[in-house]
Amino acid sequence: MKVRKQLYWEDVQDGQELPTGYTMPITWTKIVHTVSGTRDFNPQHHDPDYCLEMGYERPFVMLNFYQGLLGRLISDWIGEEGFLSRFRMEMRKMNMLYDTMTIKGKVTRKYVQGPEHLVDLDVWIENDKVGLTTPANCTVILPVKG
Repeated sequence: MKVRKQLYWEDVQDGQELPTGYTMPITWTKIVHTVSGTRDFNPQHHDPDYCLEMGYERPFVMLNFYQGLLGRLISDWIGEEGFLSRFRMEMRKMNMLYDTMTIKGKVTRKYVQGPEHLVDLDVWIENDKVGLTTPANCTVILPVKG
């Protein structure tokens, strides 16, 4: 098991990009993972014929999977002692079979509120076909040094 280096509030700068961003191709195997993992068996997530009948080009990934991808980005960045205290996400466009998603984020604000050392983030999913698909933002609580 890989142990992550802990991120501290003092090490964060406004405007910095999250180095934990990553890409994920949406393959048939990934479609199977998302459907079985979330138990969302609605046919628009796995049945190409149904998708065409309903006017969709291909099966598409569901909400719960987006939340997991963004959660991974955030938790990989904040480390074991960080805490996600607020999360808001919008689904604006679809990520479909054969698209490649990129999951990214950046710091928008660093501040202290009472005893908590907070960081606001913009995080998002974009893909190679339609650009930004899933904007989100959140607030995390980070430990301080010492």
